[in-house]
Formats: sequence, C-alpha cells, structure tokens
Amino acid sequence: MESKVVDKRVEFDATHSWNGFCYQGKVAIIAVIDYMINSISNIELINQYSLEFEYLEDFSILENGDYVQIHQVKSYGVDSLSNYRDAIWLLLGKSVYDKYKTIKKAYLHTAERIESNGKTISEIDTLKKALVASNAPSSSKSKTQMSPLELYNYIEENELLDEAFEKFLIYEYSSGDLYCTLLNIEELTKKKIEEYYEFTDKKQELEQKGVLNEYIESVYINLLGFIDKHVNMRHHNRQKAVLGYDKKINLTDIMDILDENYENLPISYYVYYLKDKIIQNFNRYYNESMEFIQKEYINFQNDKEIIKEYQELENGVNNVLSLIKKVFTELSDEEFLLFCHKMNPHVIVDYSENLMNLNDLVKMDFLEYPWLQSLVEFHENIVEEDFTISINKSHFLATTIHNTLPAPTSTDGLVRQRQMNAKIEATISKIAISILENNKIYEELYKIDYIITGNINESLKNYIPKTTVYKEYELPENSHHILAIKNIDLIDIKACGLRRDRSGK
Repeated sequence: MESKVVDKRVEFDATHSWNGFCYQGKVAIIAVIDYMINSISNIELINQYSLEFEYLEDFSILENGDYVQIHQVKSYGVDSLSNYRDAIWLLLGKSVYDKYKTIKKAYLHTAERIESNGKTISEIDTLKKALVASNAPSSSKSKTQMSPLELYNYIEENELLDEAFEKFLIYEYSSGDLYCTLLNIEELTKKKIEEYYEFTDKKQELEQKGVLNEYIESVYINLLGFIDKHVNMRHHNRQKAVLGYDKKINLTDIMDILDENYENLPISYYVYYLKDKIIQNFNRYYNESMEFIQKEYINFQNDKEIIKEYQELENGVNNVLSLIKKVFTELSDEEFLLFCHKMNPHVIVDYSENLMNLNDLVKMDFLEYPWLQSLVEFHENIVEEDFTISINKSHFLATTIHNTLPAPTSTDGLVRQRQMNAKIEATISKIAISILENNKIYEELYKIDYIITGNINESLKNYIPKTTVYKEYELPENSHHILAIKNIDLIDIKACGLRRDRSGK
C-alpha cells in the first residue's frame, strides 16, 4: 500500500529539559557500549557511527547519518501497559515511517516491569496482542508534532504493524532483566564499562595494576560529564537560534573517553564528580519534597491558608531547581569551584598538588539542611548573578554550616552543662576560624553581611584573636582581609527569616 504523506514532524528537540545526571543519560551509555561491543566488528570504522539525544527519540544511534536504532526511556514505577501505550506507538510508527526506513531496532527502556492484567509482560508477542486489543493511543493538538494516534493510523493505513513489531524490543540488560531500576542504573552502567574493558582485552592489565575500579569510576563520571556538556551546548544553541550546529556525538569521542589514561586526571573530571554529589543530593531532596507536597495537598485541600504555604514551598523547590540547572549549565570549572567554596566557606581545601583533595570541597551531610533549605525558604530573595540572598539591602550567603552538638537541657547537671557548652563553643570557634583563614573566599566575603547557618548566631569578629593567618601580617593594610573593614555575622535560618518578615521583603 502506498505510504500516506504526513506533513507533521516525528522528530522533537527537548534538550531544554535535560538533566545531565538523569536516568536517560546512563541508559544511553549502556546502549552505546552494547552497540560498540556487539555491532561494530571492525573497531577502526567506528567513526561512521554517532549518538544523538532528544531529537527523533530520547536517544538514537546513527550510521553515516542514517538512523539505525532509536531508544525511548521511561522511568515509571511498576505500571500497566496502558501507561506505555503512547510511547510504544511512537516507537513503532517512527521505526517504519517512510523517512526512516534505515531503522533496524526500536527499543523501549523501562525502570520497572510492565504489567498487563496484573501479570508481567516478558514477551513481545504478549505485548503485541495486549497493545492491539487496547484502545487507540492519544491524539494531540500540535500543528508541527505527530501524535501517537497519527503514527498509529499511519501504521494501520500502510499495513506496517508486523514490520514495526519485528523491529520493536524491550531492552534487555546484562542482568537478564527487561528493566533497570533507578537504584541499579549506576551499578549496571559501571558493569557495562567493565565489559568494554574485557572486550578490548584491557581488563586484566588494569586488574594487575590495581586500578580497574578507579578507571571504571573515572570513565563513568567523564562520560556523564561529556554528555552533559554536549546537551547543554545544544540547549544554548537552540536558545540562541544558532544554525548548523551538530546535534550528534561521534562514537569515536566516546571511545576516546573509554580508552583514556586515567592515572593523571584533568580538573574537569573532579569538577564533574562534585557536581554529581550535589545533583544526587538535590534529586533526592526534590523528589521527597514533591511527594510530600502532593500528599499534603490531598490532606488539606479544603484549607486555603495551608495550601498556600505548600504552594509557596513548591515554588521554592522549583526555583532552586532552576538555580541548580544554571550552576550546571553556565558556570565554568573555575566558577563552579568558587561556588563550592562559597557553599562551604568553613572548609579549607588545598588541591594545588593533589586534585583528589577537591572531593572534600562538597560536604554531603548538610547540603539539604541548611544549604538547600535556605535557598528554598528565601528563593524570592536570591540574586542569581552571585548566588547570594538579598534581604532589606543586606546580603546573605547560604552555606552548609551546622553545629552537630546538641544544646544542654535543664535536666543536665551543672558540670555536664558547662562541659557541653564548652564543646559547642569549641566547635563554633573552629568553624569561625576556618572561615577567617580561608583565603579562597576573601574577595567574595566583601559582598556579604551575613552567613546563613543551621543553628549558629555569632559574629566572626569575636574570633579574630584566635586566628593564625590574620596574625601573620605585620601591617593590616597588607592583609587584604575582609574583617579589617567590615563585620560579618553567622545567622541561623530562623533568625534570617525573622529579618525578612520584619522588612517585608
């Protein structure tokens, strides 16, 4: 039957919604390494192949510019086939669409099992029968983008159902499962990298040198970083309407990362490792916050005042999401490291001779509270140019500073109270002195009036006599120290909130 001409596009460009550490990127790494191992017999011809994100599909593999594989990724929980229906018809339709006859395989990746009538689907024939027997897929009002229903009709009108299903597969991972959970994706990605080393006969050499795990970790982080930068650049070019930029990654670039010598790593690797730590923490915080908010909406749906508070919280979390994205997409390596120094002004890290020390620059324990909590609570006051918070013409810096020692209670004896207070004071003193002696942030502190903490309210000037760095300068004018000209106070979140409430800003 003659193909019906369809004017609408089947491609899309959704790089604006990309998160470099998302599930999709890791799935793509697995699929590409599998393709390199299983499909490219002559490794010298790899420059014929490329990887493309967020255009025809979530990601695709091309040979000499022609699509040979398309991959759609869904990170739902255990779900019924009906919720995958539109995604599957999109894959089926694209795989046999007249413009893309070169496609050999169309894969669906899922984070959990697909069910039909309460039973797990593990065979394509079973899925086909259930899909065909179900309702037609969704339509859309888009004037440019083909809907699942339109591709469904294209298949029906051109009698292409059998051909489409010959190309369609649910991706099988090396674990033997037809799904890969969000919790397991990192482990499976690293195992796939190890498989590549085995494929290239490099695994035994790395094991003998005792660096196999270090190499796998390095490849993992560098691949994620490389993909992230590529998609961010596409996002930038798309926003600026740049013409002629390449949407594809040549697989030789991926092979170069896999084959890199990781015994002397560049600073960009460590920067991306720090980004990984932050985004993992933020993703957890974001998901937990949104789940909590949705539950509370249901519990208090008739209480307008409480609902308003939860809406404000939701706005705050989403605004911080935008801020985090900006950090990852717009800051250079040097700017990002400064961002980390400001987040942890009490952490002094010397990485001049050993870049591995950069790992200490992001302390995970207090990223959620007080740092993220401060940004969420005062999101309307954030100054994005330098990631500070402006309240009533004063400038505040959100940090991870938090004293972990509990305050004594009235039930503690006098000696116990004095002992606990002495320990608390020693901890605060150590934090204050570290800030005073951290020359990485001197210039930044000229812009700051208050440093937001979890539970500390003190003036840094009170600790100047205890510093060593400040005393090294014989002449104060040579010290260039911020505290020579202004005072900076440590202030907890609650006290900071009171200042804002009083000012009304």
